[in-house]
Amino acid sequence: MSDSAGFDVRSYTRTPRSLRRKDLDLAALQGLGTNTLLTLRHLQQVERGTLRLMRDLLVTPTHAESRVTAFLTTWAYEEYWIADALEAVLDENNHTEVAHSTKLGELRRSWDDRVSPTADAIRTNLLGSDIVAGHMAVGLLDSLVARASYARAGQLEPRLGAVIDPIVAIKDRHVEFYVDEASDRLAASPAAGRLGRRAVRTWRWPGSRYGAPGYVQPVLRYLFADPSVRADIDAADSQVAALPGLAGAHPIRQALGRFASRGARHR
Repeated sequence: MSDSAGFDVRSYTRTPRSLRRKDLDLAALQGLGTNTLLTLRHLQQVERGTLRLMRDLLVTPTHAESRVTAFLTTWAYEEYWIADALEAVLDENNHTEVAHSTKLGELRRSWDDRVSPTADAIRTNLLGSDIVAGHMAVGLLDSLVARASYARAGQLEPRLGAVIDPIVAIKDRHVEFYVDEASDRLAASPAAGRLGRRAVRTWRWPGSRYGAPGYVQPVLRYLFADPSVRADIDAADSQVAALPGLAGAHPIRQALGRFASRGARHR
């Protein structure tokens, strides 16, 4: 698909956006609340996972897709500076707590680092370019969740506006790209549609693979427990459901429901 037919990748790669520490009034962000800091740490660790995600994608047929690899190069640059800006805010508040991996998480991390790249390369190259549909659908889900999380964090702590507003604008461009690409990829063939639907069904909330659910649950409760946020979650899910073959899907709401049910069982 050419740039003229949808998202303008050339323009995007020529106009990367970064959020630098020197541009932030960090002194005005001192004394943030515990829930806000835990949320920023969670988001910062998700952003820091960019290189692992890039590695996992680029051993698959996705690496041969010039539009996607051009986008991902700039995307990774933007993600790096988002993480650095969040780290600056956390440093200003002397917040050093991080989510430590569980034993199962460590096993998963070892698998992901040592075995998964090779296994995925073999498996996905056998599947061919249809696998890209799943990658684009997952990229959309991750971007929608990130955008919703940042936007909600900004609502709950208005002092974060100077940090959050530029990040939301960056995430808007990411969402636009993934909607464009996923729409075309999912409609390309029956096999692509099946792989895309499977990827959506098995999608995992960003930042939850290695750490204990008890670390993510308080963050999600802080951000999304208020019933007033349900419309925003439904709006994000509707962007996924509008993709070819995904009518009726609501993976974000389902993921939040799973975290809520775990929390209820452990009370």
